Amino acid sequence: MAVLPGNEVAGARRVVGREAEVAALARALDGLTSGVGRAIALVGEPGIGKSVLLRAAVARARAGGVRVLDARGPGTLPETDAWVRHDVSAHSTRRPPLVVAVDDLHHLDADRIPDVERLIDAAAGPLLCLLAYRQRQLSPALAAVLSRAASADLLEVWNVGPLSLEQARELLGDLSNADGIHREALGNPQYLKVLAAHGKGSGSATGEDDDVAGTDAGMAILGELAGLDSLSLDVVQTAAVLGESFHPELLAEIADLEATQVMRALDTLTRLDLVRPVGSAAQLALRHRAVAEIVYQRLEPSRRTALHRSTEAALTKRAAPIVRRAHHAARAADPGRPEHATTLIAAAHEAQYTDPAVAADHLRVALSLLQDGDPLRYQAQVLLARTQLLSGEASESRALLDALRSAIPGRSVPDPSTLADASRIERRLGRVTEAGAIARAALADLTDTATAAALHTELADYAYDMQEYDISRHHAQTAAAIAHRNGDAVGEAKALAQAALAHLYSADQATALTTAARAAELIDAASDAVLLTNLAAAHQLGMTEGILGRFADAERHLARGAELSRRTGQTYMQRDVLTSLANAQLRSGHLIGALATLDETAHHMESLGGPVTRAVIAMLRAEILYWLGRPGDREGAVESAERAVAVADGSPHGWALTVRCFHAEFELLNGEAARATWLLLDATGGTELPKLTIWRKPRCCDTLAQAALTTGDRASVGHWARLAESCVEQLPSSGRLGYARRARMRAHAAAGDIERAVDSAREAFAHFSSGGERIEAGRTLFQAASLCLDAGWTEGVDGWLERAAGLAQQCGSVRLAQEVALQRGRLAAPGEAPGALTVLTARERQIAELASTGITSGEIAEALVLSVRTVESHLGRIYRKLDVPNRASLTRAVLSNGSPAPGVQRPASG
Repeated sequence: MAVLPGNEVAGARRVVGREAEVAALARALDGLTSGVGRAIALVGEPGIGKSVLLRAAVARARAGGVRVLDARGPGTLPETDAWVRHDVSAHSTRRPPLVVAVDDLHHLDADRIPDVERLIDAAAGPLLCLLAYRQRQLSPALAAVLSRAASADLLEVWNVGPLSLEQARELLGDLSNADGIHREALGNPQYLKVLAAHGKGSGSATGEDDDVAGTDAGMAILGELAGLDSLSLDVVQTAAVLGESFHPELLAEIADLEATQVMRALDTLTRLDLVRPVGSAAQLALRHRAVAEIVYQRLEPSRRTALHRSTEAALTKRAAPIVRRAHHAARAADPGRPEHATTLIAAAHEAQYTDPAVAADHLRVALSLLQDGDPLRYQAQVLLARTQLLSGEASESRALLDALRSAIPGRSVPDPSTLADASRIERRLGRVTEAGAIARAALADLTDTATAAALHTELADYAYDMQEYDISRHHAQTAAAIAHRNGDAVGEAKALAQAALAHLYSADQATALTTAARAAELIDAASDAVLLTNLAAAHQLGMTEGILGRFADAERHLARGAELSRRTGQTYMQRDVLTSLANAQLRSGHLIGALATLDETAHHMESLGGPVTRAVIAMLRAEILYWLGRPGDREGAVESAERAVAVADGSPHGWALTVRCFHAEFELLNGEAARATWLLLDATGGTELPKLTIWRKPRCCDTLAQAALTTGDRASVGHWARLAESCVEQLPSSGRLGYARRARMRAHAAAGDIERAVDSAREAFAHFSSGGERIEAGRTLFQAASLCLDAGWTEGVDGWLERAAGLAQQCGSVRLAQEVALQRGRLAAPGEAPGALTVLTARERQIAELASTGITSGEIAEALVLSVRTVESHLGRIYRKLDVPNRASLTRAVLSNGSPAPGVQRPASG
């Protein structure tokens, strides 16, 4: 159990995850001053934190001047003089308070059990009796005494349970695999610390050099071994090397002991709770892998190697699965035994998708046993490069593949399978052109093979990045057909999902939907074991479904891909999967979940994502933080947006265009309408947005329509609405129809036709709602309310704002709630802006009112949680709309207007 600095008591430290128990013990100590004693038993698993709680209570008692008697060794009780030898009922209130603390009560000598009964009875006076023990190791006689005391309400039994995941994270600090460690450690603090010291959350004991024996947790486990006889210690060490549940006969063979000797030792170890039955009575195991880790690390290297060799031989004789045998062959690798290299390569083949990091370790050992020129060596190198890619070691994989491509035994042309992997790596590292060139070269000599299908999918991705959608579709369809003929359902699904996107961006929405649906059928029918062979398929399908607006399906497929990646350590696709999942969560309004998903991507190395993923992650984070709108989120959003733009700067690829379009929209959200217009037109090529596909234009048209309305460019509002509508006529979908109808809402408002603007707003809201886009639905409602109130229209506005407030709550959006509150304030004060101020938006009236009080732009920005640049931009538009030259004239205009804008309070004077 870890402790952190605290100020509860001088000299005391906070016990992580046990605040409730410490507080309860403190109340028990406080009761002693009133003569109220208690007997409390702290019960739980080894390492769960009983001793730490006991020490915390003792430290607090001593700090408060209370006398403490505590046991100093197993099997003893402290000398408690008159407290346990005389009847104290009549005079207990006149005695000074006393704390008696007994740890490891389960080790108590049998002749001291009567003293425990008297000690519990004595707690009727100002005595706090604290007992800590393991239930499994209590003798029947002692268990009976404690049970009777508990039944008679003389003893309070506190079961000390596991730490929650949040508490474990606090204990472990910033570890990327904290969830896995918590799961395997079962929330046990001692096991958490041991496993964290090894930096992993799964697998068995290994030969790593982590000095976990130096930790408190390790020392506590070693203390349990101190009294073992040599035979029992041999058996524990053998079990630690085996690293799994075992039959006693197998353990006897590995340890080279008689079966009767092993059984006798196991009986002892079971009584000490170092060994426990597993499943059937014939199978046993060490209490926990953390125990095995500590024992394993203390073994002499020679004995460790000998036991691994003996284990490998015994498992081979029993025809055990090759993965089990390989674990020991890797740790007892013998250059004189070529079968060890064969075993390791075969096991790596089997584990490459289920545990690529372990497969890579096996291959490195195998390569150390193989000489140059051995045919197995090239096979092992190719497989190593692939497992390195899967486990996220992209740079290492690329270096090895480069070496293989330049020197392949007996071949004048590089192996196409290595080139397929090389193409993937180049694209992952952001080298899109190089990736395409490698894939084209590899296809030259291939026809209808699985490798050809993989290369066609690489070329489909390359063409998609270059926005050549007809070419992308051709390669994707070719890959799907080859994969189908080769019986590769998951490969076919990935190619179909690629083809669906190409169809969509080529203005064939109907085919895109049916193609994506077929890909989903194949993925849903695939087992986890099959899907693991190509996790990129889950990502491609989820991303395609998200773009198509099928957010529930996208989240389902992406969440499955993310879970499989976490479970197996296939970090190759993890950042991309999580990024696409966060985007789907954002679009459907799950803001907190989306941010948590993005936070998980931060645990992976930058090299795993390349510039594309880094830019998209930063872009998504900015948008999520903007809509969350909590204190500090605005600054984080601006920083993330700037990071995304910096990464995309100079890139000609489609992802960079997406980032630039987002940047323009982000500027508009922050009040920079003129700048947003310039950025978006520059990125997309002009007033017809020629660089965008028909599918992507409606959203940008809506952004430009809003910017034009804000800057007073009424003619342009109509242009953007017409362009959006022409696009959705060709490709209708809920989300795109929503953007087009919202752009038309702005055009009607610009023309003064508020009734038709209201109709368009209702249509936009309905489309966004049916598509599950809660943020956009809420945004439509408050923007429509603002336009109506600008025109003096109040009919139905209260209902719209009520629904928008509900969406804000569902999404956890403070920003959306603030916008709703702003419009509600205006609705509650009709006619608030007579005269010239009617031309201002609600935000502009807020800023004008504050500026009229004489405060600076910086103070206005702080009050409204805006940037100074945004405030200055608003002021410029306010001057133009009111036709005033400066702040003095603006102040006169506002003062002649009368009441302040909603939500504005003038600073107190003087």
